[in-house]
Amino acid sequence: MTQELVLITGGTGFVGYACVVRALDQGYRVRLAVRSESSIEIIKNAPSCQPRLNSIEFVVVNDITQEGAFNEAMQGVSYVIHVASPTPRPDMAGPSRDIVVKPAVAGTINILQAAIGGVPSVKRVVITSSESVFMTDDQTRVHDENTMAPVPDDSFAEKDIYAAYHTAKVLAHRATQDFLRTRKPHFTITNIMPSFVVGKHELLTTPEDIISPRTTNSVALAPIFGEGLPFPFPGGTVHVDDVAMVHIAALGRQIDGNEDFILTAGGIDGIQWNDAKGIVRKRFPAAVEKGLLPCRGSSETRAMKVDGGKAERVFGFKYKDFEEQIVSVMGQYLKAVERSNP
Repeated sequence: MTQELVLITGGTGFVGYACVVRALDQGYRVRLAVRSESSIEIIKNAPSCQPRLNSIEFVVVNDITQEGAFNEAMQGVSYVIHVASPTPRPDMAGPSRDIVVKPAVAGTINILQAAIGGVPSVKRVVITSSESVFMTDDQTRVHDENTMAPVPDDSFAEKDIYAAYHTAKVLAHRATQDFLRTRKPHFTITNIMPSFVVGKHELLTTPEDIISPRTTNSVALAPIFGEGLPFPFPGGTVHVDDVAMVHIAALGRQIDGNEDFILTAGGIDGIQWNDAKGIVRKRFPAAVEKGLLPCRGSSETRAMKVDGGKAERVFGFKYKDFEEQIVSVMGQYLKAVERSNP
């Protein structure tokens, strides 16, 4: 198995942590760029990481928007997985450009600048982006890696936190393309573009945290626990395990240089958010009967056509479906409820 060193940013987040565990499973040594010393303790105490701490090292990067932020972290690495970027939450407060757009764009530019700046060992940089980079307003069109969302105007990011997230991902992706064209790096860049990520997150241990807006699970679970989504969301989801698998497979896979991969299960037409209620009624009937899974919300789905088949063909896997996604996070939630009520 490989012993090459991979730098991972955002390792305490939903997707980032799944990538850490998958990288360790595949025999990589991992260097985690974390925001604080407290983040180091979180990883050291995580059950999946504790037995393998000799394969993990840490570097503190307080502010990813600062020029040169990753220069030290980059030394000696073979691969980079850049996940660190704000995920939209309804409780976010402050100017959207400052809290969402700037970290996403500046962080991406800084990781690429560090990789090209005198670090010949870097072979590939994998960046976590979003399927929204390829989404237009045309609901009849099948969107794939060849379509492209227009660059939002200056006011779009201030509409709401989700608009800011879309703006951030579009601008970060454009910055990556500009970097490839103007700098012609010695490494390749692969963009992984998930839809809404759903599944178990080991670092969240209380029932409240598991269903909170800290992860995109909250979008899928809105029909179960809440009043539904604030407005219609496209019905695209992907299991966190599939997202992590593709990130790590992209490191060593002989793919054609600089490529993008949409990750979305459910076929071209996707899923219906309210189907989550039928899944939990079927798979967790006792919890529904007790009121632990009340199924009291209703979420409208925005019809969009998205083709995530390229990733399946290139990486040779089949997506876990929406039922597997919901069962994964609901199983974790119910175990947490049981622990909190012995």
